[in-house]
Amino acid sequence: MTGETATLGDFGAGGPRSDSQIDKQEAAKEAAAGDWELLAAGTNTVGWHIPDTRCTLLLKTEEERRRLERATKPVGTCESLHEGLELAHRYMTDCPDGDSRWR
Repeated sequence: MTGETATLGDFGAGGPRSDSQIDKQEAAKEAAAGDWELLAAGTNTVGWHIPDTRCTLLLKTEEERRRLERATKPVGTCESLHEGLELAHRYMTDCPDGDSRWR
């Protein structure tokens, strides 16, 4: 822990884990669906893409909130990394071939 408050999920109690306890790289790989693949998982941004296309999906951290963007257009916002990864997974599941129906 990095001085943040632990949640019950940090101890395996079934709740969401605090952002500092999530292996961002592994969780982002698991969130990918359809033709989407993890592109990069950095400090403030997680990105997915469909290889050999221009389709990208970005989960950005901005002022303690997460914002999901597809082709620079906002798709949704949420409070935690856990919720952001779930939102990204739902988007990729709904648009497995990169069709941007959510825009």
